[in-house]
Amino acid sequence: MAAVATLLFKKIKQPVVLGYIVAGFLISPNFVYLPTVVEDADIHVWADIGVVFLMFGLGLEFSFKKIATVGGSAFVIALSVMSAMILIGTGVGSLLGWAKMDCIFLGGMLSMSSTMIILKAYEEYGLKKEKFAQIVLGTLVIEDIAGIFMMIVLTTISVSRNVSGFAMFAKIGLMLVYLIIWLVLGIYLIPSILNKIAGLLNDEMVVIFSVGLCMGMVVIANLIGFSSALGAFMAGSILAGTVQAVRIEHLIKPIKDLFGAIFFVSVGMLIVPSLLAAYIKPILIITVVTIAGQMLFATVGMLLSGQSLHTAVRGGFSMVQIGEFSFIVAALGNNLGVISDFLYPIIVCVSVITSFTTPVFIKSSERLYQLIDDKIPDGLWVFIRKNTSENRGNTDKDKDWFEYIKKVVLRTVICSLIMFIIYWAGIKYAEPVIGQYMHSRMTANIMTAIVMIAAMVPFVNFMHGTNNALFTKLWLRHRSNRMALLTLKAIRILIAACFIALVLRQIFRIPFVLLVLIALIPIILIIRSDYINGKTINLEMRFMSNFSERTLAREKKERGIKGEYHWLNESLFVAEFQVTDTIENRTIYDFAKRRGFMVTIIKIIRGDEYINMPRSAEPVQEGDILHMLGTADGIESCTILLEKEACIEYTERDDIMLKDYIYEQVFYGIKPEQQLICCPISVDADSEFLKKSIKNCRIREKYRGSIIGIERGNLPIVNPNIDTLIQQGDLLWVLGSKKMADSLIKADVLHDYYR
Repeated sequence: MAAVATLLFKKIKQPVVLGYIVAGFLISPNFVYLPTVVEDADIHVWADIGVVFLMFGLGLEFSFKKIATVGGSAFVIALSVMSAMILIGTGVGSLLGWAKMDCIFLGGMLSMSSTMIILKAYEEYGLKKEKFAQIVLGTLVIEDIAGIFMMIVLTTISVSRNVSGFAMFAKIGLMLVYLIIWLVLGIYLIPSILNKIAGLLNDEMVVIFSVGLCMGMVVIANLIGFSSALGAFMAGSILAGTVQAVRIEHLIKPIKDLFGAIFFVSVGMLIVPSLLAAYIKPILIITVVTIAGQMLFATVGMLLSGQSLHTAVRGGFSMVQIGEFSFIVAALGNNLGVISDFLYPIIVCVSVITSFTTPVFIKSSERLYQLIDDKIPDGLWVFIRKNTSENRGNTDKDKDWFEYIKKVVLRTVICSLIMFIIYWAGIKYAEPVIGQYMHSRMTANIMTAIVMIAAMVPFVNFMHGTNNALFTKLWLRHRSNRMALLTLKAIRILIAACFIALVLRQIFRIPFVLLVLIALIPIILIIRSDYINGKTINLEMRFMSNFSERTLAREKKERGIKGEYHWLNESLFVAEFQVTDTIENRTIYDFAKRRGFMVTIIKIIRGDEYINMPRSAEPVQEGDILHMLGTADGIESCTILLEKEACIEYTERDDIMLKDYIYEQVFYGIKPEQQLICCPISVDADSEFLKKSIKNCRIREKYRGSIIGIERGNLPIVNPNIDTLIQQGDLLWVLGSKKMADSLIKADVLHDYYR
């Protein structure tokens, strides 16, 4: 029956998945006119086996390299769509009066589009290599991976029958242990075994070994408490990293296709017509919500990631369906016994309807784009054109984007975990202790909230402290980067606000959404506070110093023996460029400082005049040659903007390291009093700089010097943030002229200097 239905659907150019579902219904106990399978237990067994092999095949196609190549756009789009659809699905379930677990699972089912159906449609219409199609397929990769984590969260919620934050994080922590085992197996054990038995591996042995590993990982996952699907995915991922991966994927494909077909047939067998008739209204509502929601938020997500309106509309109109992963989520809910019987057939019916509409929307997307382009208000059209780009698909895959996203994700995950631990510890331990000394429960709650929020403050700030130079460089390189960067920043602010809202919920019994909006106020104040920034930077530096204490101590000892400071000289560069055009009254502050770049103009050459370490108010004139000090990223960020403004041009002199720049001054015949030197200042208990930020220590204004590095214990800090607080025991490296050194010696701040 599946073969006949498949041929029929192939003939009418519809996805074969729908053919399997129809075939399953025709041989199910709910359709009595054909021979049927009457044992429900058998149907569920075959469905479980089908899920295992589908996830095993997905794991074989998985790799971290594949994630890296999808670009930043895919992350932004997937996050936008999944977050919105989970909330909308949960809300729709609540409005329909469904149980809490039904609502949560409905949100999960509606959050992911169908990779199989979209890919099949693209192949049939010859669109697979189109730019919008590549972005959509990259987004689907991220959705599939996020779906694995979502299954873990849903399993945790199902076991406790409640949204228990601590249990959820504990389960995710257990998964991290499982991932470590996975990596160890993938890197060491499995490839070694395959290499040792390579001479014995014919096609039959490869299949047996692969399927055996898959089933073994399924057993391990079940023993730990995870789903069979996750174990199968891990097994496929292990084999994906071996040299036999292509061969295994080729040999396993027929098995995956066979059991995948069995899974979708079993899905069709679980459709109950009487239930569908009884729930026709929810089916139609969910169908409309799915199409409209996926279409809208996929389009908006693409615009937020910097894609052009044309690309966004064509991509967004492709993602109007739910598919195979929704069935897997539904099967998980059924197996755990936490969702109602009607939800599975409803979601299957919605999937079938939305799948039939997919080709229609894909073919109509170009025409719909023209309609939107004609009707969109002029102001909005100009804004979109300025902040998006047709070339965005290439620019978001460069190394800077990958590096920035890696830093954002790492900081966000670490800080979120720590803030949750603070929240959990506050509720479980701090609140009972504080309550013993308070007469009023409300007073105890307020004091506990104050303690928890105070403990979270540094981590709220740390979450947003990613590489500013890298952010600025990406911001300036392409206008299309800006929407994506702002979206990532907004997401981090929202995450932090949610944690503060959890704390405030102990005091105020108002809707959580309102608490999040209230929490945005302190979050913004925390991020903008120079004092908190300084304290956070010092905490981060202390952590880094303690984390690498042994290595840093060894490096410092080697530096002391050799008398070298490579950490400073090899990380800072000096660039030379000439001012070609400037407006009247433009100053050094306008050129660099006002824009927040981590660079310093260390010298102005104006004819025969040398102005060392010019103050911020120093005027800049046409024809001036400026020497800019900073890291490679900082210099590039600043010059990108200045070149766009057509007010500078590089000279023939290449960027050079600070050490070479200082030594070359003699070669260029610069007089000693006009040369720049680097001096070390030890900060003791009586130092005028102690406990002041670099911005407020006035070393630039008073001594005409600039702090370019700090050695704090064993930790070297290059080009420190201006909010960094100077501590006792710091060794400040200050760049300036001989006149600066003389002033420091006269003030008994400096006893010697190094050049």
